[in-house]
Amino acid sequence: MGSLVRVPTPPPPDPELVEAQQKQEARIDEQERRKMQEIAARRRARMIGGRRSLLSQERENAEMGIQKTLGG
Repeated sequence: MGSLVRVPTPPPPDPELVEAQQKQEARIDEQERRKMQEIAARRRARMIGGRRSLLSQERENAEMGIQKTLGG
């Protein structure tokens, strides 16, 4: 009995709406990509920044530190 009633098929979506939705999705993807890059950059800065600030150009061998002793 259910086959006696025909359900009409919905009309296709409006092309302008589809295009607007695709543009919005592309914008959101770009924002997410930028945010992930910023997070990665901050993480790299935290890992590298501390060591770099301890290495002074005034020292002969920045990795070894100052080698002068008090008497000499």
